[in-house]
Amino acid sequence: MNGDWEIPMQWLTRLRLQARALLRGVRVEEEMDEEIRYHLDRQIEVNLAAGMTPEDSRFAALREFGGLDQRREECRDARGVSLIESTFQDATYALRSLRKSPGFTTVAVLSLALGIGANTTIFSFVNAVLLRPLPYPESGRLVTLREQPSDSKGSVAVHPLNFLEWRSRSQSFESMALVQVIPTNLLGSEGAEQITVAQTTSGLFQSFGVTPAIGRAFAEAEARPDGPPVAVLSHAFWQRRFGGDPGVLGRRLELGDGYLTVIGVAPPGLRLGLMEPDAYVPLAIDPSNPGAIGSRSFQCYGRLKPGVTIEAARAEMAVIAAQLARQYPLDEGYGVFVSTLHDYLVMEGRPALRLLMAVVAMVLVIACVNLAGLLMARGLGRRAELALRTSLGATRFRLVQQLVIESLVLSALGGAAGLAVAWWATRGLVSLTGGALATGTSEPIRVDGTCLLFTVGISALTAVAFGLLPAWQASRVDPQAALGERTRGGTADRRHHRLRGALVIAEVALAVVLLVGAGLLLRTFSSLTSVRLGFEPAHTITMRLFLGDRDAEYRIGVVDRILQHVEAVPGVQAASTIQFLPLSGMNCGTAFWLDRQPIGDANHALSTDCSLISRGYFKAMGIPVLQGRGFDARDRTGSPRVVIVNQSFARQYFRDGRALGQRITVAGPGQQAAEVVGIAGDVRHNGLAVDPVPTVFLLHAQAPGYITSLVVRATGDPAALAPSIRRAIGEVDPTQGVAGIRTMEEYLEESLARPRLYAALVAGFAVLALTLAMLGVYGLIAYLVTQRTHEIGIRMALGADRGRIFNGLFRQGAALALGGLALGVGAAYALAHLISALLFGVTATDPTTYAGAAVGLLVMALIATAIPARQAARVDPMMALRYE
Repeated sequence: MNGDWEIPMQWLTRLRLQARALLRGVRVEEEMDEEIRYHLDRQIEVNLAAGMTPEDSRFAALREFGGLDQRREECRDARGVSLIESTFQDATYALRSLRKSPGFTTVAVLSLALGIGANTTIFSFVNAVLLRPLPYPESGRLVTLREQPSDSKGSVAVHPLNFLEWRSRSQSFESMALVQVIPTNLLGSEGAEQITVAQTTSGLFQSFGVTPAIGRAFAEAEARPDGPPVAVLSHAFWQRRFGGDPGVLGRRLELGDGYLTVIGVAPPGLRLGLMEPDAYVPLAIDPSNPGAIGSRSFQCYGRLKPGVTIEAARAEMAVIAAQLARQYPLDEGYGVFVSTLHDYLVMEGRPALRLLMAVVAMVLVIACVNLAGLLMARGLGRRAELALRTSLGATRFRLVQQLVIESLVLSALGGAAGLAVAWWATRGLVSLTGGALATGTSEPIRVDGTCLLFTVGISALTAVAFGLLPAWQASRVDPQAALGERTRGGTADRRHHRLRGALVIAEVALAVVLLVGAGLLLRTFSSLTSVRLGFEPAHTITMRLFLGDRDAEYRIGVVDRILQHVEAVPGVQAASTIQFLPLSGMNCGTAFWLDRQPIGDANHALSTDCSLISRGYFKAMGIPVLQGRGFDARDRTGSPRVVIVNQSFARQYFRDGRALGQRITVAGPGQQAAEVVGIAGDVRHNGLAVDPVPTVFLLHAQAPGYITSLVVRATGDPAALAPSIRRAIGEVDPTQGVAGIRTMEEYLEESLARPRLYAALVAGFAVLALTLAMLGVYGLIAYLVTQRTHEIGIRMALGADRGRIFNGLFRQGAALALGGLALGVGAAYALAHLISALLFGVTATDPTTYAGAAVGLLVMALIATAIPARQAARVDPMMALRYE
């Protein structure tokens, strides 16, 4: 038992002694001197007793000791803290040395601060979006399931019948839930308010691994067609509407078409995808009533059983999908997409964030290359000092250690400044992104502890990676040559010049790569801003309406009355409705049949997008009707069915685009053959970068929906009309709430937010990289001028004209710039495919962009070269001859 404790006790004793040596170093040194003096005096006494004289006794004792300084060093080494002490001494010396060179220190720290700050800023986004786990227990087991057409790389929402089959057949999932988020109108003392409600099956909370903060979740028995109207409130809505009152359980929420009884409150932070609905209600799926089930418009979440991998779940769901495709015509050509929820939520942002991390890494490399060049120049200027230390016994390893620690001190200062830059830049960037990058959690993007560790790590890495080479180069010093006559222009200088030249070429090449990438993204943004929308966003305001689960006659009548009242508001030019707004990316894909085809036959069905609109829509949105007419007052419930198609529909499905007067039947409830009475212009409905697709417009008065958006065109500022429009809606139906009041220009700005962000960031970092690269070119030529000032004076005294001096130095800088330019263009071309997914309206190898980046960099590099070269040409020969 004692043997088991012996080794730990030895370690504890050693650690205690080392800590004492570090924390009470002065006292330990005094004790060591006293101990040495004691042993020395004892030996002197022994020698005196042996008959030696006092002088001989002391000399003999010192000779036996072998030198007091050596004994002191041995004692210090025995403590095991000599490395720490020497490191501390080197750090202290480095701080004093850097304080004596404020110009060098400022440039080095500023370069590192910009490079490290840029990396930490982007890493804060990468950490929040890609690395931070979802705030749920064992969030890696939380998955999303979607349907995947065999002819598409994308995925679509889930059909409820397929959900029932998946849940009953799969063995990989602990639980599974189906969700659809819809709006509803909540009544209160201040009028109607539109809230979002998540209709979900009973397994939702189990799938996310959470339980209500208060109350309970709804049971399976409550999720049936005749179940009680109960609700679990979201935590945010509970706080906002009820002030966090724990007595909310049992209270009723009055709706426009019923009520809900509160049975629980969800925990904070629970989100479905990227949104947090206001309430959760049971979703009833009745297989015996297919008409009430719905279509592919639901989201599905599941929790894997412990030990089941995502690959195993995918394999099982692929087998189930194949079985369903053979069993049901509905599922023919569909598979199942299975992904962890975190991976699915960050799918869009991952490529761009990886690109931005690569960009800022290049900026950091350029900054570090500059630092390496500065350290090499500084090391060459300190040859005499290093040679003296070598002559006094310092080993090469000791010199390298000192210089690397100086690099670490510089990097620590740059990292601290970079952290301040990152804190400021992250806050500014978060406000500028405007939700362009979704995090998947409710936690904000900020510089946290993980980012702090990243900054410390990257600072240390830059110090070692880019400080070791200059340190090793500077430590290769010949004491005799360095302490004797000058070696300017010797082999060491030439080797140093070649190495710095290679570093400058590398940073110029990296700057070219970033300039090309920035140019391509800027041209993409320019193409998106100039794309033909197909509608006029100016002077248009929108707001979402929920018509409620009422009969068709009511929904038709309430929309007509709302439009009449809104059109009567002063300043309103036109008003209408559409189920899903342009640029939203949301639409109703459906099937249709041409005239004389067997209606309902899936083999003859054609596909189209579908928009449900009211009369006056094309006028309200500024969409031209190219042929025929728009919907008007003659098109009613009992009148002949009519439709309008867009230009892409007419071109794709009718010869020469002659769709006017043709008859088609669109799939849906009460489907009837309808006449095409108009052809409208194409609209980029699914996004700026997505070409218009065939679309058929149905009339709300003939096929009423439940959800719609009001579109109002104003003669002046549309935002100023919002209160009047809301009052007009309330006059028609006091139970009608509105939400999402925004102008179409705001929707357009939102569509441009992400490409604008990418273009601005890459362009900003490219400018920073260009500036650092030009500083590198300037610094190298300026250093050459300093090193060759004496030589230049001699040449000018012997008759060399100023033009030849200028041309010689200018050619050296130009050669470096051209070398870096050629290398950078080649690298940009090789890496072009990495950015192609983010481009629109321009190819990744666009020659105009490459030429512009090359010319811009070359001009800047030549300017950076010409400034020090011109200064060299204006040197006074007499002053240069006295220069040392």
